[in-house]
Amino acid sequence: MKKLCCLILVLVFSAGCTQQKASTEEDGALEINWLVPLHTPQPPKEKALDIIEDKTNTKLKLIWVPDSTKEERINTTLASGNMPKVMTLPDLEDSAVVSALRSGMFWEIGPYFKDYPNLRKLDKTILKNISVDGKVYGIYRERPMARQGVVIRKDWLDNLGLEMPETVDDLYKIAKAFTEQDPDQNGKDDTFGLADRNDLTFGAFKTLASYFGAPNEWGTDEDGNLFPYFKHEAYKDAMAYMKKLYEEGLMNRDFAVTSKTQQQDLVIQGKAGIYIGAMSDAMNLRDQGLALNPGFQLDIANRIKGPDGKERTWALGGHGGMFAISKSSVKTEKEVRKILAFFDRIAEEDLNNLMLYGIEGVHYEKKGGSGYFRKQENYHLWEAEIQPLNQLIGVNKQALKSAEDPLRAKNEKLEEDNRAIAVQNPAEPLYSAAQMDRGTELKKIIDDATFQFILGEINEKALTRQS
Repeated sequence: MKKLCCLILVLVFSAGCTQQKASTEEDGALEINWLVPLHTPQPPKEKALDIIEDKTNTKLKLIWVPDSTKEERINTTLASGNMPKVMTLPDLEDSAVVSALRSGMFWEIGPYFKDYPNLRKLDKTILKNISVDGKVYGIYRERPMARQGVVIRKDWLDNLGLEMPETVDDLYKIAKAFTEQDPDQNGKDDTFGLADRNDLTFGAFKTLASYFGAPNEWGTDEDGNLFPYFKHEAYKDAMAYMKKLYEEGLMNRDFAVTSKTQQQDLVIQGKAGIYIGAMSDAMNLRDQGLALNPGFQLDIANRIKGPDGKERTWALGGHGGMFAISKSSVKTEKEVRKILAFFDRIAEEDLNNLMLYGIEGVHYEKKGGSGYFRKQENYHLWEAEIQPLNQLIGVNKQALKSAEDPLRAKNEKLEEDNRAIAVQNPAEPLYSAAQMDRGTELKKIIDDATFQFILGEINEKALTRQS
C-alpha cells in the first residue's frame, strides 16, 4: 500500500519519505505538499487518501495543523517565506495573508481556470469575493452562503416541556433551564446550556451578534460611510448577553481556551445542550452522541429574532477561504497547471463524494439515483478516514442527498432559507491601508477586549478605551 506522509506542525521527513520521493519521480506522480487545517483529533487514515492519490496520479504530503493554532501557523509560515506548494488560507481578512497575496508570494491562477472543465465553472460572485485587487490567487473552499444557526438537544427540550427557540430571550431561558432543571433526568447537577469555544467568528459570538443586529465586519451609516462592526451598539448588546450567560454559569467557564473538538465533545458527551455555529455540524454531533446515548436527539433552528423582532444571520460570502499555490515551492507555469489539473480532478463527482461521504459500501450506501444513507455501524471509520478530508474540498458538488436523515434534509433547507436573512459584508473584497498595516494586530486587540469583557476582566468603560 502506498504510504502518505502526514505532517502535524513540524515533523522531519524520514528516510522512508526520501525513498518515496525518488519512487514518485520515477513513476511520474506529481508530488504536492499542502498545509491543511485539522478539525478532528487525528489525521485521516490512509485508505481514502490512497484512492485520491491513485486516481489523480499524485503523492500527497499533507501538513495537518490543528484548527485552534492554524492562524498562528499560517502567519509563521508566510513570514518564513518557506511555504509548501499549496497553502490553505481560511481567513482572507487576515492582514498577513492579504499582504502575502499582494506581494507576489502566490501565483495568480484565475486566468488559467478556463482551461479546466470544472474550474471554468467556478461561481463568478464567489471568485470576486476571494479576489484581491481584482486578481484571483486561489481556488475557493465552497461553503453555503449562510450556514449559521442553533443546534439544540431536542430530547432535553421534550423532557422539560420546552419548545424550539424563536428569539434570543428564548435561547437564554433554554440555557438556564438546561443548567438548572436536570434536562437529562439523571438526578445530578451535571449539565449546562451553551457549549462555546475560543473563536469569536465561527463559535457562538458572531452569530449571536448578528441576531442582535450587528453588521457583518462593516456597517454603513446614514451617509453610506463604512464603520467597523465593533462600533455598533448591537455588538455591545451581544457582549452583554454573552457576559450574562457566563456570569450565571449557563455556558462552559473555560470557553476562551476551548478548542472546536472540545466544544463538540461537551455536546456529544451530554454536558451541554446548545451549540451555536454551522448547522451542518448537527449531523456529526448527532451521530457521535447516539453512539454514547441511544436517546440522544438534536434539532436545528435558523431564524432567531433579535430584541427588535428582526431575523438575521451573517453571510460567509460563499467561501471559507481558498487554496493558493506558492511561488516559493512552485517555480514554473507547467507545475502550476499540473496542480490545477489535480484540483480539477478532485472536483469530479467520484472524488467529491469520496471526500464527503466516504467509500460506498463501507461508509455509506446509495439509495436510488442520488440518495444515500450513512452506515452507522461504521461511523468510527468515517470519522477516522473521511471527515478530515472535508478540508481538501474546494468545489462542493454535494451530488448525493440524504435518503433517510430528516435532520440532514432540514439542514439543507435551512441553509437555503438563510439566504433570505443573510447580512452581507459590504466591504468584501475591499482592503484598507490600516487593515493592511495593522489589521491582524487590531483584530487581536478587539478580540481580546471582547473576551475580557465577557469574562468580567474589564468593564464597559475600559472596553470603550480599548476599542
